[in-house]
Amino acid sequence: QEEELPVYLKLGDIRSRAMTLGKVADIYQDRGQPDEALRIHQEDCLPVYLKLGDIRSRAVTLGKIANIYHARGQLDEALHIRQEEELPVYLKLGDIRSRAMTLGKIADIYQARGQLDEALRILQEECLPVFLKLGDIRSRAVTLGKIADIYQARGQLDDALRIRQEEELPVYLKLRARRDVLVCEASIANMLVHRKAAGDREQAVILLNKAHAEATQMKLPEAQQIESFLNELSSESPSSPFPLK
Repeated sequence: QEEELPVYLKLGDIRSRAMTLGKVADIYQDRGQPDEALRIHQEDCLPVYLKLGDIRSRAVTLGKIANIYHARGQLDEALHIRQEEELPVYLKLGDIRSRAMTLGKIADIYQARGQLDEALRILQEECLPVFLKLGDIRSRAVTLGKIADIYQARGQLDDALRIRQEEELPVYLKLRARRDVLVCEASIANMLVHRKAAGDREQAVILLNKAHAEATQMKLPEAQQIESFLNELSSESPSSPFPLK
């Protein structure tokens, strides 16, 4: 704010200034100040991209606005932006990856609204084939994780576990994506606890301890969530899943 922005203002480089303001908004969002983040996106960034005719940057900014609405629980507003304003841009540009990523976020909204069948259809029919075609194995694994979440919400724990253990986790291990691995293992542990088959609880504790050690070493916020779940496990059976994303 104090060093970079004044340079672009002095140079009259309104695009670079808008891009930097967008990153400032991201910081406000991360700090839990969504109102200020939203104001910057709407008042400082969008008008510039509209003036410049930069439809991609405008779509990206609209996506960030949709993220804020989603986090606030304003799902109808978020869905409208995704479907009516952001998605058509990527279709026009022929950007199949950004379109698939946006469709995945639309599926998240449907899931949050309890429309699990539509969320599942989008992920399976519109997202997975694109990531497979592009060879984007990480995005495909993330999408499989979302499908597992839906199966878990439906009570299909065996199906959810199979996806996590056989399709999602191996990708993160191959990529050596430590955070993704620990989050996935914690999710597997959560499913084991709620399935309640013989040996599930013991295996869950092993996975959670491993994930907690990794998260602690990496100084990730997930460490506290996992620790709380372990403490809950030691006292009684947890009543609901804990989502790690």
